[in-house]
Amino acid sequence: MATHTTSSADLLFEFPQQGRTDLLFGEGQASAQQVQITVLGSLPGLRAEVVFIPPAECTLVAVLPGLSGQVTVRLAQPITLTIGLPPLTAAIDARYESNTLRPTVAQQRNTWAVAERSEVGWSQLQQVGRRSAPGWQADWHAAERARHGVAHLLPPVQQALHLVQVDVFEAAITRQRVVRFAHALGLATAQSLSSAFEAATGTPHRVNLLHQEATRIRSHNPRAAWQTGSARALLHPSAMDQAQPLVRRAGSMYQEAVPPPPGLSWPPVPESPLPSTCYTPSPALLFAVQSGVGGHLLFACDRATDPPSDGESVVVPVRRVYFVINNVTLHRLPDGLPVPVFSLSLALDAASWTWGFDAQLPAAAEPLVAPVSNGGPVELVASVNGTPFRVLAESISRERVFGDASIRISGRGRNAVLAAPYAPVMNFQQPQARTARQLMDDVLTLNGIPLGWNIDWSLTDWNVPTGVFTQQGTWMEALVAIASAAGGYLIPHPSDQSIRVRHRYPVAPWEWSTVTPDFVLPVDAVARESLRWVEKPGYNRVFASGQDVGVLGQVSRAGTAGDVLAPMVVDALITEAAAARQRGISVLADTGQQIEVTLRLPVLAETGIIEPGAFVEYQDGSQGSTIRRLGIVRSTQVEAGMPEVWQTLGVQSHA
Repeated sequence: MATHTTSSADLLFEFPQQGRTDLLFGEGQASAQQVQITVLGSLPGLRAEVVFIPPAECTLVAVLPGLSGQVTVRLAQPITLTIGLPPLTAAIDARYESNTLRPTVAQQRNTWAVAERSEVGWSQLQQVGRRSAPGWQADWHAAERARHGVAHLLPPVQQALHLVQVDVFEAAITRQRVVRFAHALGLATAQSLSSAFEAATGTPHRVNLLHQEATRIRSHNPRAAWQTGSARALLHPSAMDQAQPLVRRAGSMYQEAVPPPPGLSWPPVPESPLPSTCYTPSPALLFAVQSGVGGHLLFACDRATDPPSDGESVVVPVRRVYFVINNVTLHRLPDGLPVPVFSLSLALDAASWTWGFDAQLPAAAEPLVAPVSNGGPVELVASVNGTPFRVLAESISRERVFGDASIRISGRGRNAVLAAPYAPVMNFQQPQARTARQLMDDVLTLNGIPLGWNIDWSLTDWNVPTGVFTQQGTWMEALVAIASAAGGYLIPHPSDQSIRVRHRYPVAPWEWSTVTPDFVLPVDAVARESLRWVEKPGYNRVFASGQDVGVLGQVSRAGTAGDVLAPMVVDALITEAAAARQRGISVLADTGQQIEVTLRLPVLAETGIIEPGAFVEYQDGSQGSTIRRLGIVRSTQVEAGMPEVWQTLGVQSHA
């Protein structure tokens, strides 16, 4: 091989090499030289790597393997041996080097090296927050009533309520005031100031003259600088003149009652006794506090048919006296004629799907509530402190005592038209897959036409396959069957065509510590309280299953062993885990030691009528006790016997 004279030098590479890299060193004039390379070897397994520069020649000389064999000759016969030697094969890898200066091929040129994987874990600046129960902290506390009257100046607004009239000017307190004149000899006059202006009383007073009669000096030779004074009449100057009586008339929205004139007259009635807004017109206004200097009025809605939805509690303040002016009326629809009423009551519980109604009327009101022939019962509107209830007068009974006669009517809410005897018995089928919420919408139709009723759904919805739901009965029976499949129940709206679907336990009792109550009732606002302890089996596990199509759900209370099994629940509409879980919670929540509480309180402006499903926090009324209990309202009964209106709540609490 030809050799070239080269000088020794150190090579410095800036970046690490990636893979195989060939380096070419040359003088740039190798094309003028011819290099002959001879490689000798024996086959097989001959391998040589030769790098040459064109036009160099490469000759490969190989030695074939020796031929060996064994021949046995028995007879002297001529033998011809034909041997085929293996072909000569060689693998030659030729590389062409152009001896051109250029960058290294297949080399990355960047300022970053290949990153190496490092398992150091995740680092986070935040950590999981832990729940802390420090209690409620507020910048405001309940105000206490001060005996000195209104302590605020210029209140921009105040809450308008029904209250007895308070005059702007009150009776003035008689005070003794001494009038001091500018002259020393004037007589002090005591006068009583009862108003800004009053009739002045004549005051006899002496006139202190600047000059008085001089005393005559008996002298033979009187010498005086003054002569005998003569009497003069001098008026006493004063800044005040004799007051003139001023007559002022005070306007008032009330006047002295007079007997009504003979005959029968009806006050004008609006087109609809139910206003579209929350404000109910009334000829009288009730003020909760005495007016300050300002005269602004703030009209607020006192209709509290639903629990608060903004997540805040309605806290009833502790007062020395609770003033409530009740207003109970009864009207007939659709003409709006008023119906005289002695007393009425309304009742609703979690097991019912409509309000119960009962009222006592004078006998003369019988034509107003008597059913029309072939027209069904008369529809009435009972308004209790601004909350309207639309009811049906389904039953009428009459009672007469010597000198007195009255009738009693009873009925149900307006959604009773969806049940017997007003609704027909039908067969409900499910031609296609629907959700439970959509099934209720399909039920409230007649030949595909909606009946005009709305569904307020609050359960967790689930899918129902085709043909699973089959029901025979009225519209209301079909709605109850769908809601009860997931542990729900129906709450009717007092006046609108709406049905609310609620779960019996929106929050499981073992998680009530995280619940914000809808109403907070102090012991001062509750007129009567009664408690009864109830012991129920302590189930902590239940199986909820479908029928032909569905799931088998095993629901266990968290944190327990699940060793006390409740009776199995089977319903055709339990087709998914969401339905099984909700049904299981309703079974396991109604277990263990419970307290049935009865609270009787007035219909306050802050609370209105509290309906079933609301969470109520109340203070235990035992002597010296500060225990506050949380429960869910299961029943509500309103008793209106003028002038008193009371509501009785049945609250379910867990010990």
